[in-house]
Amino acid sequence: MAKRSRGRGVAAAFGFLLLVAGLIGAGLLYLLSVQRPDEAVESFARAAAGCTTTLDFSETGTFYVYEETTTSFDPSVNGCTPTASPEQPFAFTFGGPAPITTTPDLTVFYDSGAFAGASVARFEITTPGTYEMAVVSESVTSVAAVGRDPENGVDELRRNAIAVGAIGVILGLLLLLLAGWRSKKATTPSIPDGPGWGPRPSERQVEWPPAMPEVPRVAINPQQPDLPVSPTPPPPPLPAREPGAGLAPPSWSPPPPGGQPVSSAAPTPPPPTRTPQPIPVLPDSEGTASGAWPSSPTPPPPPPPPPPGR
Repeated sequence: MAKRSRGRGVAAAFGFLLLVAGLIGAGLLYLLSVQRPDEAVESFARAAAGCTTTLDFSETGTFYVYEETTTSFDPSVNGCTPTASPEQPFAFTFGGPAPITTTPDLTVFYDSGAFAGASVARFEITTPGTYEMAVVSESVTSVAAVGRDPENGVDELRRNAIAVGAIGVILGLLLLLLAGWRSKKATTPSIPDGPGWGPRPSERQVEWPPAMPEVPRVAINPQQPDLPVSPTPPPPPLPAREPGAGLAPPSWSPPPPGGQPVSSAAPTPPPPTRTPQPIPVLPDSEGTASGAWPSSPTPPPPPPPPPPGR
């Protein structure tokens, strides 16, 4: 359980880092795409009117010549004082290890605040090396700038910014969702279906109106009386004796014969005799009518009591 929790935490942290890194990377690339044209304009090689400037081309490709009308360039940096040529339009010439053929081009413009210009021609450098450019103009305020297109590579940077941001956001959200789903799955109890197991709480169907509650039924014992047995009441108290009344005189009986001791207890009566029930006579008996009962025998007389002793 600890390893799983640690894995979910690492996945969530890595997803958050990817999300943040993607957003930060996309922002940085987009900022570079905005600043790149101004930085390219500031890096142009410049030459004032009436001056010859040395240009060092270390790479081949397409370059442009711009005529800047607004510039903060100081010609004294190159050790040259601008000189105007009356009635001479803006023009330039190249010299170097290989001939350069220029083509008129008026398609590129830029304005970075400190520099503003428009392209007048483009040319191809096929042989790297050091070249010289001479500029002539009827105005000393005209400056020739040489460089590539300032917008070159800006679109690529913006596409990269979008790609980096999208990849970081998508991967980060996927890892965060995966970590959250695994955490929820680990904390959700699973109850198997089948006899002895109820459905999951989330799968229970809610009924409306709710069903009546079931009252448990208790079995009735048929041997149990309907009413509880009440305790037997105590016997009533004896009546109170009147004052002055004496005890009842004991009954006198003659002493038993033969010198037996006299007992004040009453004599024990003889045991009762059982009289047999008459047996009915069936219709086929002789001398007796059908359905008649025989006459009961006369019981013998009881024996006389013994004479009292003297």
